[in-house]
Parts: sequence; structure tokens; C-alpha cells
Amino acid sequence: MSVVQLRSKAWFGDDALMLDFPPAWKVVEVGPRDSPVLTAAAMRAILSHPIGAPPLFEMATGKNRAVIIGDDLTRPTPAADLLPLLIEELTRAGMPEEAITILLAGGTHPPASAEEMIKKVGSTLPSAIRITAHDSRGDLVDLGTSPGGLPLQLNRTVMESDLKIGVGCIYPHPIAGFSGGAKIILPAVCGVETTRMMHDYLRGSRERGGSIHTEWRQDMIAVARKVGLDFLVNVTLNQCREVSGFFAGDVVAAHEEGVRAAQRLYAAPIVPQADIVVADMYPFDTSWQFAQDRGMWPIERATREASRVVIAACPLGLGTHELFPVASPLWSRIARRIAHFRWADLDRPFEKLRTVVKLIRQKHHHLMVLSPGLKPRELNALFPHAQWFGEWPSLRAALQARHGDGPVTVVVYRCAPFLIPSEAVALQDLTVSRRDSVRLSASA
Repeated sequence: MSVVQLRSKAWFGDDALMLDFPPAWKVVEVGPRDSPVLTAAAMRAILSHPIGAPPLFEMATGKNRAVIIGDDLTRPTPAADLLPLLIEELTRAGMPEEAITILLAGGTHPPASAEEMIKKVGSTLPSAIRITAHDSRGDLVDLGTSPGGLPLQLNRTVMESDLKIGVGCIYPHPIAGFSGGAKIILPAVCGVETTRMMHDYLRGSRERGGSIHTEWRQDMIAVARKVGLDFLVNVTLNQCREVSGFFAGDVVAAHEEGVRAAQRLYAAPIVPQADIVVADMYPFDTSWQFAQDRGMWPIERATREASRVVIAACPLGLGTHELFPVASPLWSRIARRIAHFRWADLDRPFEKLRTVVKLIRQKHHHLMVLSPGLKPRELNALFPHAQWFGEWPSLRAALQARHGDGPVTVVVYRCAPFLIPSEAVALQDLTVSRRDSVRLSASA
């Protein structure tokens, strides 16, 4: 048997998942470039020489109240590895622990529960430090409008702090091009109407992993400057959800350097004419909402005849999102766009048409989904032609029933939400024995 070992259930065990295939099948693994884990000492050294900004220790000196803004469990950022380094800098500058707040900023996601907060930040932080979650319908401050015309409502805790630090992760994003940077302010700590208008009015990237020099990003940066985001820490992760790159400093300069690193780390070759395409959704496999949103690109690129397999544990089930509920009818999303129509939209009708066509096509995918945390009826409500499986052996048996035990090419896209398909990244020689497994890390 050829065996591929994946990870599963981010934040809920990060367990090993073994996929075994018949010995006559040729199995190709495509994943992020292998990269070593950064130690705390290495990250501390980088933190002391930030990009385009003074050291955090200097910025914290004389300040009275700090807020560290991080993302929630829907994102893979290992905050528990990063927060102690930042707190160390703040206290070294003379700031008392009780003057530090950690704010989990999920934009319009439901506010993090106490259990989710502990999973995210760890259980070893000093008890005097306040840990809270952003509520997009909660206590907000009105800041007028953004340069792009958005009505700005911002989290009050952020606005009342005189030192603001953003923490996040860099990976491909379907609208922002890449996550990270000023996105930790807009939309992460904004009100629901600010976020709704941003998605409806401002132009983002045309593709995940695309340009970050867009109308979307420029308004994010302008709002982050207006709010006074003082310092940014962004990281890139390896396939085990460990920190492999650390970028600290100015909200633009540090982010852009991190994006360049992510482009190298996550660029992935495309295996043509595979008989079976497996999209591994780790580490966005906490819920179907974000797995579907971030890692379906290998499914979209599969040939018509290929079997399409999705691996997503979904310990939180379907998940939810205020703006894009996973179970909402397609027509409701189209109606919302029409309601917020503006004349500038007329110059990109084909872009909008492609989005609508993509959403319609997704409904007709014949997926084979390995998802112990998802109920079959939930999956079929979204993908009527999908088959649900609770364990790998039964899914493998279904694949064998369709393809037989003869020559079959399988491609497993490990950590698919991280990967950026690139024609410029060449495949290694795949003409190996079908009894062997080929593992490809992305390399330029």
C-alpha cells in the first residue's frame, strides 16, 4: 500500500490521518515547501529588528494601555506561540500586565467562546491580562467614513488603547489576495455594516493569491493608519501549522515581505490528468464554511472524469459567517449584490459573472467528502450530488469500486488552502513505479 499521512482537526487535536491506497496506484503528494520551525529565540531576535518600524519595546515605553489584536479559531495562527514574546516586550518597557488586553478579532464571525479563547491563546498567560472577543454588533466607535466611502464603526477597546498591535497569518485569500497586514483592523475589528459595505463596494483581487495592490487593500491600509495600528506581527506556517516565517514591524512593509515569502512557500505545481484529486483542507478544516471557501481550487481544476475527494474533519460542523452563511440560498447572495449595485460595477461584469457561474457549478460537483464532524444531510443540502463518508476505509473502497486496482494516478493536495497553483512551478519526474509514492514540495 502507498500511504499518505495528513493532519486533521486543526485546534481540536491536530491528529494524524493516514490515507492508504492500493499498491498499483501511483500517488503524488503536492504540498507547501518543507520549512523548518522557528524557535522562540529566533522569533525574539527577529522581533528586536522590525521592518520599517522602531522595536516594540521602544514603542511601548510610556504607553498606558495596549491591545494585541489576533484572529480567531477559523484561522490557523498559533497565537499561543506568539503572544508571550509580545507580552515580554510590553512588560519589559514598564507596562503592567493588567494594562494589556488580548482581543480575538473575528470580524463578523460569532464572538469566540471562553473555550475557544483558551484553545487560541493557550492556558499559560498571566491571569492579570484581559482576554476578550470582538463583537461586530457590540460596543463600537463611529469614525466617520473611510477613503473608499465605507461607514466606519470600530471596536471600542481598540480605539481606547494607546498601543495597538496586530497579529495574524499570511496565506492566499480569495478577495484580499493574501491574508494578514491591515486586514486585522478592517474588517477584523469593525462593525457588521462596515464589513458588509467593504465586500459589496470595494474591488479586491481577481484571484486567491493574487495582487495585494487593490482598492480593497488600500482602504484597509488607510483605515489601519487612521485607527493607529502601531505594530504588526505576521507569520507563515508549514504543513504542521508551525511558524516557519516571522515578519514584524510596519503594517505595510512587514506584510509585503511576508507575502513575498508566502508566494515562494506556497506556490504549487498542478498535476494534469489525475484520475483522483484529493483536496486536504487542513488547517482550515474546523468547519465546512471555511474549508469550502479556502481550499476547493483543486476540485475546480480536476478533469470532468476525475473523482473529487475532499478531506475536512469539521469538528464545528457547518460553521457560520454573518455575511456569507454557508447554508444561505445562492439567490440571496445575488440579491444582496443587486441591492448594493453602483455604476462602477458596470466595468467588471464578466468578473461578477464568473463568480456567479462558479457558485452554480459548485452545487453540481460529485464530491466524495471525508468529514466525521459533518452530518450527511448538511452536506447534501449544499452539494446534492456529494457522497459523505465518516472514515477513510469506506471512501477508499468507493474509489476502488469506481477505478479498480489497475493503473490509477492519485494527486493529494496537502494543505490545499495554503497552496497557490502555479504554471511556473514544474513537476518533478512522475514516471516512477506505481508501487512508489511521490512527494512534491512546492519549489520554484
